[in-house]
Amino acid sequence: MLFLKKPNKNRAKFKYSTEVFAVLVDDTTHTALESIRNSTLSGNFFYCYVTDKEGKLVGVVPLRKLITSYKELKISDIMIHNPIRLTIDFSIEDAMEYFLVYKFVAFPVVNGQGKLVGIARANDFIEDTLAFEQSAEKMRDDLLKIIGIQLEEFRKPTVIKSTFLRFPYLLFNISSGLVCAFITRLFDKTIDEFIFIAFFITIILGLAESIGTQAVAVTLSQIEKTIKLKRFVLYEVLVGAKIGLLCGGVLYAVSFFWLGNQSFSITLSLTILLTLVNASFLGCSLPIFFKKIGINPAHASCPLVLAIADIVSLTSYFSLGTYMLK
Repeated sequence: MLFLKKPNKNRAKFKYSTEVFAVLVDDTTHTALESIRNSTLSGNFFYCYVTDKEGKLVGVVPLRKLITSYKELKISDIMIHNPIRLTIDFSIEDAMEYFLVYKFVAFPVVNGQGKLVGIARANDFIEDTLAFEQSAEKMRDDLLKIIGIQLEEFRKPTVIKSTFLRFPYLLFNISSGLVCAFITRLFDKTIDEFIFIAFFITIILGLAESIGTQAVAVTLSQIEKTIKLKRFVLYEVLVGAKIGLLCGGVLYAVSFFWLGNQSFSITLSLTILLTLVNASFLGCSLPIFFKKIGINPAHASCPLVLAIADIVSLTSYFSLGTYMLK
């Protein structure tokens, strides 16, 4: 007779208990029933699992059959041979399919050598699945808020309701766009003299918004479990700097080959580097700041990150261009 109660060192992708009632294949039903009476294991048990001396799963006996069997019978005579089992490397989706197909209330769990290590109960698995679904739903909600869609829009949606829920985000974009237009107007002489400086505005703004949005999304997914936030922000800024070096290098080569103006190519590459570092920093720091002051970070941070990133990027680009080209 064996009572398996081992710490789950290698946590599987699905929830299972390491408390499982098992007997040896040569035990009798009387020995098994006495073991149940003396057991200190908690939880509900529906099956008695059967192992060999090495701990490998070889069979299973429903408790009802065990209780009603003649007490001198050997477990090997009444057990179901080679029972269906889960392995510790199963994904949640694989385990769910087994529960749905076979309709069992529990499955034995074995390791790579076929040794019995635990039991997966339907009720525990349902809790694990619900937690996974809630986490996925929260991530979905955060992503919807990032792009300016509120959850209220999905509750009895109407055209007017959707319009007024999305309009404030667009109004914010209009405001930041007007500021960018004003900045462009301040540097109209530079643009008139060096018209090619206008060719790359959309690339710079597009990169700034993409990196800013990515940084916000990563921060929202980590903000609840990240303890060392300063280190996290530094990490994302370094990622933005490396991406900026790569993108800046590519555009330096393209612009120099196209225009043959080294000063402008340096200006463009430096602007992209500064832009992506700034967007990464804003995308990490603003959600953290909003959370600390009690404002929903998903709801408030992304529009502001994009607006500030656009304004800083455009100002840096025209300022560097004016200085370097003149």
